[in-house]
Amino acid sequence: MPTNQGWGVGGVRTVFISDVHLGHKHSQGSQLIRFLEGLRPQSLYLVGDIIDGWALGSRSGWSETCTDVLRRLSEMADQGTQLYYTPGNHDAFLRNKSGLRFVTERFEFVQIADEFIFEAADGRRFVVTHGDLFDVFETSAQWISVWLGAFYNTCLSANRWLSLLLRRKGKSPYHLCSLGKRVVKRVVRFLSRYERSLSDYARRKGCDGVICGHLHTPKIAERDGFVYCNTGDWMEHCTALIEGNDGTLSLLQFYGNRASSVSRPRPMPTRRREPEVALLPRRCEREPLSACEQSTEDQDAWRSNGSLVPASA
Repeated sequence: MPTNQGWGVGGVRTVFISDVHLGHKHSQGSQLIRFLEGLRPQSLYLVGDIIDGWALGSRSGWSETCTDVLRRLSEMADQGTQLYYTPGNHDAFLRNKSGLRFVTERFEFVQIADEFIFEAADGRRFVVTHGDLFDVFETSAQWISVWLGAFYNTCLSANRWLSLLLRRKGKSPYHLCSLGKRVVKRVVRFLSRYERSLSDYARRKGCDGVICGHLHTPKIAERDGFVYCNTGDWMEHCTALIEGNDGTLSLLQFYGNRASSVSRPRPMPTRRREPEVALLPRRCEREPLSACEQSTEDQDAWRSNGSLVPASA
């Protein structure tokens, strides 16, 4: 079991993870379980693509490890951690009422919405959302995304065999594959103006930053006092975004029972604002599928053709 190392039981206020892809044969759920065993955060945000509905359709990826991940999340909720879940493109079935009902009836310990407004310990506010709805391929040409996903799966399998052949210990078996995907995601960011679109949206919400996933590219970037954070993934990188008790944000990579820093914690000056009634994100009271505090115009932008719950689920 991992030890505190400055980020465990006493050093973490909030954890953000995304793109675990439970049900996909290359998901590194076992690494995630080991990582979560060393944490007792106040809040845990599941920032989309936690369950891979696309992979579940093949009925080949769900394993006992996937069930163990859900069991660990339930244990954390029982221990007092508040869990928030914002769906992505691979678990978009949670954006329709039947899919949402299927999950909430079985996992009552998690709150689900298209986005949350998170307030850090230092007063900064962040929009938390997966990010796929700001990706032009997902919103306008999803067939391209599906085709690239199939090609990506082939690359993952080849990378794993190559890593075993080279006996790469202490590193993710998909490290080489992440280099190729990084190039593809740069193209996506360029064509979609992904980071700019997300940042502009968060600014319109009166926030100081955005926390997302989707691109499988862990990153913390600051520009003109605005912070863009991408949590990475649990396939190639095994990374999580961590908020310390003082509000600092940092990226950690976890593999082989060891955590290493991907970025140095960088606190921002506390933004003065009037105190609010609730400091923690809350679900909308209007509709369970609506994003928190959305305007009518924003709600139209969130409409999705989310896939149905797989029969095997």
